[in-house]
Amino acid sequence: MATQGLFDKKMMTLAVVATVGFGFLQGARLLDLNSGPYNPGPFALVGLTFDGCTFLAVALLSYFGRFENTRKLFWVGIAVAVAYAGLIASGIQNDLTYFLMQAASGTGWSLIILCWMQVFVSYRPFHSLLMIALGYFIDTLIQPLSSALFPGQRQLVLLVVFAASAAMLYYCLVHNETVAQRMKETVAPTTSMAEAFSRTRRAVAGTLVFSAVCGFIIQIDIFSDLQYAQTDLTAWLAIGVSLAMCVVLAALKLKKANIDYICPIAALCLASILLYRSFEAGDSYLAGAMMTTFLMSFYVLLWLTFISEAYERKLPAFFLLGLALGIARLSVAGGRLLAQATYEPLGLDLHYVLIIAIWILVVTVSLIFASYLRFTSKQKAHRFDEVPDELTDPAAAEADATEGALDLLRATYGLSDREVEIIREFSAGRSARYIADYFVLSEHTVKTHLRRAYTKLGIHSRQELLDLIEEMEAQLMR
Repeated sequence: MATQGLFDKKMMTLAVVATVGFGFLQGARLLDLNSGPYNPGPFALVGLTFDGCTFLAVALLSYFGRFENTRKLFWVGIAVAVAYAGLIASGIQNDLTYFLMQAASGTGWSLIILCWMQVFVSYRPFHSLLMIALGYFIDTLIQPLSSALFPGQRQLVLLVVFAASAAMLYYCLVHNETVAQRMKETVAPTTSMAEAFSRTRRAVAGTLVFSAVCGFIIQIDIFSDLQYAQTDLTAWLAIGVSLAMCVVLAALKLKKANIDYICPIAALCLASILLYRSFEAGDSYLAGAMMTTFLMSFYVLLWLTFISEAYERKLPAFFLLGLALGIARLSVAGGRLLAQATYEPLGLDLHYVLIIAIWILVVTVSLIFASYLRFTSKQKAHRFDEVPDELTDPAAAEADATEGALDLLRATYGLSDREVEIIREFSAGRSARYIADYFVLSEHTVKTHLRRAYTKLGIHSRQELLDLIEEMEAQLMR
């Protein structure tokens, strides 16, 4: 009944438009022979580098509160994409043009994908996870459908699909505030900021290794003239994976995607692909298509993870998604660069390279798991009792300890009631905009209270605030 109440005719239309538009954007990327992680062109690493750096730059600007305007990001992304299309249409072929094309392609796509992530973070994860998986399914259908219905018209299909996606994105951004208000929950996050950052670090570590290994193998395949990224075989494999994702999400009715589950699954899939290749079994094109399908699917898993994380913490999707995708893109570029520098010049044996890659995956997953165990043990030692982690229900004792620490801060530093309310929400991961909506204040007023509280506490950042609260909690324990 609650779901039916959330989705009237207008909301359902917005959800459908968002799902299809996101799928169209990804499909356009797959149709584009001049860009993407699989591009064999001489300046492909330029595009990947601009792509990753754009993601990271927006993430940092968002984290430090310098940027949260999605509409401006959209128009900048569209302008860069139009410049990219103009360079292709010009027909000019020289090194400078190729460099500018790759730079424009990487920058434009990353800005637009961040806008889509901001749209999805407005929906509750129960809905957005399935919407992203369905969008992935639509994305995978575009390649075989365009080949069957419009043979030889790849560029025209690419232009139409991208234009349709841009129009749908703008429509969703115009109505996004309505979605956010309808989907807003007043329930506090079930995990602490320390848990969230620990989980983010594990996600970044897994993303770096998985993407670098994929980049290395992709470059080896490019050396072997395997341009498998835009083939129907890749599309059909991805269709099967995307359908499986949709079925699992619909059947399990997940309310959150957890990186501690996704990392082992991703490592198992990638290790299986590498083992298949190491035994030189089957068709090499199938092995290449499997690698491309894995990388695309891994990006989708990242979106699922960080969309639900960003929604719970009420943080801008720019930060979490920008961080994850920036690391992923730069790692793919690093893996390809490493292959260029070592594989052919040193005459490495592919069989041993694949075995080493599998070993790296095993070590990485082991270290991620050890990091998780270390974090949970530190939490329990700090609380002096059994404290649940992010895989269990939150403990009331943790909330009581935080409230006690805030009361101690109030008494020690002379904080006002409003200042305590603001830092309570801010320390729980709420953004200034969310706090302003929650307390019916202007965002400027919230930031003024926060600045005054910081001055009284003698701190300058959210992390210092978290450290001070933990210090007060430890003092209460003693």
